[in-house]
Amino acid sequence: MRVSNTTYNETDNNMKLKVLPSAIAIALTSFSAFSDDGSMVVTATALDQLVQTEINATTLEQKQASDIKDILNTMPSVTVDGNARYSRKVFIRGMEDKFAVVTIDGARQEGQLFHHSGDQTIDPSLLKVAKIELGANSALNGSGVVNGSFSYETKDPDDLLQGDDKFGARIKTSYQSAYERKGVDVAVYTKLNDKLQFMAIANYSEDGDLHIPNKDDVSSKQGELKSGLAKVVFIPNNSNEFKLMINHYSDGGKRQLSGEKSGALYADKEHNYNSINRDTVTLQHAYNPDNDLVNLKSNVYYNRQYMNVAASIDSKYYKNKDGTWARNPDKSYLKDSADVPEQEFNIKTIGGDIRNVSWVGDHELTYGVEGYIAEQSVDSEDGKLLTGNGKAANLTESGKGDAIKYAFDGGKVSAYGLYLQDSFEINDFRLTSGLRYDVHQLGGMYSGTLDQLSPKFKGEYQATNDLRLRVGYGRLFKGASLPEALMIGDPSKVTQGDTKAMTGNNYETGFDYDLSNLLGADNSIIGFTAYKYNLDNQMHPTKNTSLTNKYDAEVWGIETVFTYKLEDLSIYANHSYSDGDQKDLKDNTTSHMNKTGIHNIKAGFNYGLSEEIVFGWDSRFVLGNEYTDEENEKISRPGFGVHNMWAAYNPTFAKDLTINLGVDNLFNKQYAEHTGFGISWGSDKYTSYEVGRNFKASLAYAF
Repeated sequence: MRVSNTTYNETDNNMKLKVLPSAIAIALTSFSAFSDDGSMVVTATALDQLVQTEINATTLEQKQASDIKDILNTMPSVTVDGNARYSRKVFIRGMEDKFAVVTIDGARQEGQLFHHSGDQTIDPSLLKVAKIELGANSALNGSGVVNGSFSYETKDPDDLLQGDDKFGARIKTSYQSAYERKGVDVAVYTKLNDKLQFMAIANYSEDGDLHIPNKDDVSSKQGELKSGLAKVVFIPNNSNEFKLMINHYSDGGKRQLSGEKSGALYADKEHNYNSINRDTVTLQHAYNPDNDLVNLKSNVYYNRQYMNVAASIDSKYYKNKDGTWARNPDKSYLKDSADVPEQEFNIKTIGGDIRNVSWVGDHELTYGVEGYIAEQSVDSEDGKLLTGNGKAANLTESGKGDAIKYAFDGGKVSAYGLYLQDSFEINDFRLTSGLRYDVHQLGGMYSGTLDQLSPKFKGEYQATNDLRLRVGYGRLFKGASLPEALMIGDPSKVTQGDTKAMTGNNYETGFDYDLSNLLGADNSIIGFTAYKYNLDNQMHPTKNTSLTNKYDAEVWGIETVFTYKLEDLSIYANHSYSDGDQKDLKDNTTSHMNKTGIHNIKAGFNYGLSEEIVFGWDSRFVLGNEYTDEENEKISRPGFGVHNMWAAYNPTFAKDLTINLGVDNLFNKQYAEHTGFGISWGSDKYTSYEVGRNFKASLAYAF
């Protein structure tokens, strides 16, 4: 029995998303009913509905989203902290996104650049839609999924062209008061003929001081964002589609390097230029000859994430007894200074994925192969010693003028995976079973090969017309994470530990209940999920040049999601909570995981007042909590509530004009995300508080 293709219509936003089998679908699990012809009609779960309505181009523009926090802020079990764009870190189900798989147009975002900045560099102005899956029960989301996956897809020319137009252009200006953020966005797009489309988008914004309630303004996190997208779509016939995408992102300025730390620590210091950048090139091909056995999708990509750090003077050098100079982190005996040249810290990833979907009887089979190579390097000229009195090593000879090497090749990962997943129905059951075989080979300054065969399973039972029960299981496997790029140094001085793969098990159970009839709604669902996962031999890339496994971790949690739609009114609400412990593999002590123990409540609505005006409200409530750390100290984190309001105006007398207004943190609340640096481990000195009341306005005109 074949699943029929359905579409989800969000009339307020003129947005249509294919639920299955489109690549932009949300494919967590499916809430199902049966049509008159016996085919299964697939509709979205509560989480699916939330993702579809909150993370799409129209909604993000109405809310004037300008960074990753604005994209993910309504999702359950997801927290984004940091008050500056380059400091934003993402946490999912109690762990950082370093344990998730993140892709942009199919390109993996591998590695960590610097432990005091974030790595999800996506500009919302380029984003079309996202697929988010919490947990690791699917064989299709890539190698290394532990706590979830994020798949971002950028806009196509068709998304911007109106009606039968063959050419169009759009310009938008914007301002946000709490960041002193001024921006301009320009797009051109064309449909040259029935086979060829093209678009280009360029976005520039500049941040000034950050305004924090009851704190001095932060002047050390200023910066400029320059991002762009060029895309060509070629459709030679009804069976083939090709897409070529080039995406650039650069966020930099003369600012403090450690973006997630409190700006007060750097208020009186002069800062050198640093930037976080990404260049991504992706080629995608879809082949669908209207054959049950062939629905082929493939993509190949090149992705480079890099951090530029301007030249500086560093006084952390001493002379080894072998005559070489090394960086000494112990500030108690800094004796010599060095002229450090401009440096570029790189993580380059080249990869691809080829998969096919075949219908064999009642079975939907998805199978394929993926692979990638990720390499680290530091590009730099040699520096030189400026003082060289040699006292740090109790030497008398001067080393002034000695060369110091800064350019190095770091670690390398060569990984590939084979996967197969089968979905089929039998009576009131829908069963999805999968299998992955992953190989993770270390190279460069590291060595070792890790592999595992990982089963996956999702089961659904349609208990009544409205109630569907869910269970899920996923065997976890993640190869050793390369250390952060900023810590790459002389490979000859690195000693690799006994590096093991990170492995574990993920268990989930829950339900979805269709409330549409009960509440008299066009569509309404409530969903609940309880989960538990363990990750043995956990390691994090931060300062981990030896690739040492640090912890055996265990996390459990719950998620409740509610969505409601009636004509022009849409409402959502969700609650999530996670808790976790970790056992130190060195001394066998157990401690609380300080990114967990947090109740997060999110709710909001949007209402189409007329054909011209849409407005909405989003609220977040985080309950106060406390825990005891590994030193038996009690850590308290205060609760907070934050409210945002927004409105979009598209006048009928000027259909090409759009005006968006909004206020974030309406009541100017001083707060910090509980996963954030400082507050998560009880240090107010290092806590980076979020910005206060933020007035937002944008004006756009399409030609």
